Formats: sequence, structure tokens, C-alpha cells
Amino acid sequence: MKNILYILLLHLSICTFAQKKMKDIDGNTYNIFTIGNTDWLLENLKTSRFANGDSIPSSESTVNSNPKIMKWAPAGDKERIKNQGYLYSWSAVIDTRGICPTGWKVPSDDEWKILVDTLFNNSNSIPVTTTENSNYTYKKKTNKQAIPFVSEMDYAGSRMQNGNYIFQESFAYYWTNTMDYQGYAWMWYFSPTTVNHYNYEINGGLSVRCMRTNLK
Repeated sequence: MKNILYILLLHLSICTFAQKKMKDIDGNTYNIFTIGNTDWLLENLKTSRFANGDSIPSSESTVNSNPKIMKWAPAGDKERIKNQGYLYSWSAVIDTRGICPTGWKVPSDDEWKILVDTLFNNSNSIPVTTTENSNYTYKKKTNKQAIPFVSEMDYAGSRMQNGNYIFQESFAYYWTNTMDYQGYAWMWYFSPTTVNHYNYEINGGLSVRCMRTNLK
């Protein structure tokens, strides 16, 4: 009982679920996750428009081979959008019109790492393993407690640049706004027991979470 109480108090000390919500330009509503001095969307981004009102090109509005396509339904299934949001290209992530609502942004690689470091800074995880090419994995000790911030409902998988959809029931993949090297940008992906850091082809499609600095 003491251990359960300790974990609960520790969790509440590093992160809270704010009662407030926010809406994107399409009117989609998101819960907000507050951790430290930052607010994060608690659901995958669903917007079909940039913050300035311009439409984000999709496979329905352009020819499939057109490299300007910037969003897809997860696994090509429109029914998944309402729960899992869209998969976006990295060009949409860094577009100056803003894929996130005004005042919000796609997190950098460093900002994602700060979040994940904090989520795993408790007795339910083991030390991160790091490889020499800057990839690393965070693992839980047990399956008794879910990793906060991402649920299995958010597991939209990814879209490869060749058009194949992969791991749509197994992982939630998230872009950072940080390029690794030509043609690849950094991303983070969640499973029920791990969080992993890797790079991904920029013409592929991944989910997006937005964050902002909490000035209060």
C-alpha cells in the first residue's frame, strides 16, 4: 500500500491533467496534459487546415504520387481519424503556416526528450539504453502501470514513403521538428512498455502532438 501511495504522489508531483481544453481551427477539442512548465495535447492532432486557414493537402485532394501530399488517414481508413488523428508528412510539421494551433508548436527533439525523461523518472522504469548513433529506448519494469501520455487508442502506426502503412495497432509514432540528416528527421514512438527514439523518412507520415510553454 505504501509503494502504491508513493508512486501516486510521485506521479502527481511531476505531471497533472489540466481541466482546461483547447480547440484547433477545425473545432476539434483536445485535453491538455501539463508537465513542468509546458502544456501538451493529450490526443493526436486531427486538423485538416494550417493555423492560417489553408487546407493541408491530402491524398484525396492531390494525385497520390504528388510529393506535396502532407496528410493521410491512419492505415488509409477515414474512420480512424476521429480517434487517432491524421498522419502528417514532415513538410507539414515545419510549414511556416503552422500545423499546430496559434501559440502551440511541434516539439523539438530535445523537448520530447525532456518529456520522456520526466515520464520515466520513477521506480517503474529501468535506465535508458543508448546506442552510439543517438538512438535510445526507455523500458518499464512491469506491465502493471501504463505509460502516461499515450494510450493504445493513439496507436496510429505510420505511413512509409512507398505508401505502405505499418504497425497501426502496435505503435504511436510522433514527429519532432528536428532534422537528423538529409531526408530524415527525428521521431519518438511509443509501445505499451517502451518509448523509443529514432529517425524517419521525411516523406513518410507520422502522428503529431503539439506543445506550448505554460507562462502561468
